[in-house]
This record gives sequence, C-alpha cells and structure tokens, in this order.
Amino acid sequence: MQTEKQVIIDGLTFVPYLTREEIATQVKRVGKEIAKDYEGKAPIFLCVLTGAFVFASDLIRSTGINDAKITFIRYKSYEGTSSTGSVKQIIGLTDDIKGRDVIIIEDIVDTGLTACRMIEDLKKQNPASVKFATLLFKPESSQTGFVPDYIAFKIPPKFIIGYGLDLDGKARNIPDIYVIKED
Repeated sequence: MQTEKQVIIDGLTFVPYLTREEIATQVKRVGKEIAKDYEGKAPIFLCVLTGAFVFASDLIRSTGINDAKITFIRYKSYEGTSSTGSVKQIIGLTDDIKGRDVIIIEDIVDTGLTACRMIEDLKKQNPASVKFATLLFKPESSQTGFVPDYIAFKIPPKFIIGYGLDLDGKARNIPDIYVIKED
C-alpha cells in the first residue's frame, strides 16, 4: 500500500527521506570523481548484489568510462531491518582481477563488516587497487572504522528502503529513498 507521503510494507510505515532528484545529483557527483581518478584506465566495477544494482547502473553510466568491465558479487549480512553481525558470501567473483583496478559498488555501508570482508577477500587476488563506492554511509554505525573512498550520502543509523534497498526483498523498485516513520 502506498500514499504520496508514505509507503507501508509488512506493517511498517516509511516516509520520504531522499528524492530521486537528490539521489541523481549525488550519483553524478560521485561518477565525476571516479572518472577523474580513473582517467585513462579501465577499471573493473564490482557491483554488490542485490541492493546496489540500481545505484551501480546509474553510477557506472555517469562515469563515462566506456571500456570498464562490470561484474557482480553477493554478500549477505542483513535479516529484516538489522545487520546480523555475520557476513556470508553467496555469489563469488569469477573474473581475474590480478593487476586490475577494482571499484566495489555497494548500496550502503552500515557496520563496515561486509565492506572489510570484501576488500580482504579481493586483496588475496592481487588487484592493482581496490576502491569502494557507496550510495549511503552510516558513520555512527561503524564497528570497524572503515570509510568508503566515494560516498554519495552520509546518513544517521536509520533503516531505509527504495532505490535498490529493501525490506526482505521488497521495495527495491521505489525510485526515492524512504525511512521508517518515527512515532
């Protein structure tokens, strides 16, 4: 069920937090930063499924890096509205990244556990470099001190949906980002 100002999923009410226009502006900004940093290079963009697919699509196009390779990986650390505290790899990287510049694209960095685990796993394959781009970063939730290289938005530790982010697989298709309504 949806009204103009709220979305209700599984009995939880969500209200607007970031508009598609605000998101597009920041995605373009991050894309320009990446394009500048990787000028003359052909990085591998590594999209973290499933949540980052919308962000990754918009971000990669905004870089204008036409000879980049795009591939996917999947880790899981959430159940319902909170992090489980454990990180599990579901789908692994099949491309050879030895000597290549890798840019991980993630939807959200919360505790930092998944990000650190991914980087640790990738570095074992001897890439030239590994950088991390995220749509959303929750610095107050960090348990690792990890800070992404490219950040579209820094947000407080609230549960959000939309623009690829979900609640148990639902709401990824909402073009704006919503936050749980506070009573």
